[in-house]
Amino acid sequence: MNNVQRAKLDACNRIKEYNTKHATSLKTITEYATEQAAFDNAYTNISNAVQIQSATIAVSTSAVEKAKQTMANTVIQYALRATVKAKQLANLTLANNLNHPVTYILRTTKTLAIQRAKDIKKHLNDNLTTLTNITTANITEITNAINAYDAIKDHPTIDIQAKKATGTNPLPTTFATAFAAIDNMYNLIVSYFLHTNPALVNEFALAKQIINTGIHHSGIEGIVTQNGNPVMGATINITGTNKTTTTDKEGHYIIPKVKAGDYTIQANITEKDTATKTAHISQGNFETLDFHF
Repeated sequence: MNNVQRAKLDACNRIKEYNTKHATSLKTITEYATEQAAFDNAYTNISNAVQIQSATIAVSTSAVEKAKQTMANTVIQYALRATVKAKQLANLTLANNLNHPVTYILRTTKTLAIQRAKDIKKHLNDNLTTLTNITTANITEITNAINAYDAIKDHPTIDIQAKKATGTNPLPTTFATAFAAIDNMYNLIVSYFLHTNPALVNEFALAKQIINTGIHHSGIEGIVTQNGNPVMGATINITGTNKTTTTDKEGHYIIPKVKAGDYTIQANITEKDTATKTAHISQGNFETLDFHF
């Protein structure tokens, strides 16, 4: 889930609690049961979709991390073995190119991890005639480990993006159904209790206000990627304002409560990796603006 969807789920949780708390009073509204049933059904579908999405991402992420660990262990295992042989041959340049800890590959970005693994493999392969403790079978094992990681390293991101692109992500439609029911419930509460129980109306209005503030307010959101991978910690700011934010682990960012108008948006990964785009933000809508480096 991105930040906007989390805000929506939080709003639904508040309405759910309200309906439970005031069940006795709400039963006096004949039409309310239909709208509450529609909301409850949508809420169940939202909860199920969130659980499935979270489980899928968790499994995918776990598999990716395991493949990266296997790749790092395999590469460094043979690199360290070859380092000893290179030192025995007084080839210090080759030894320095091979002598790395597992974290050299493991604790870096997906793309850089692949590149470092390939670089070490090349040093090994190019020196097979002198590195007598390394075999072609070892090179094949390294290649297989690299290919296995490379094949799945982007799966969590791809799964999310594919569902968004194909319209198979159920969250947008189920949230829309839930909010339509919420609007109807609010109108019924106002029509029945505006004069007889204003506190009941105000409590629901507060929950509805939270919904409107968190979801329907104008703003901008999007994702930041580099070489196809989501970037965590990229800085996004709206030029000429004090509005700024950073991307989450999915590369997603959101800047809410932006007045309607035309803006220049800047994204920064590093001092050298900077991009700007223009955006027109209309009242009550979130503009989507992605940055791909």
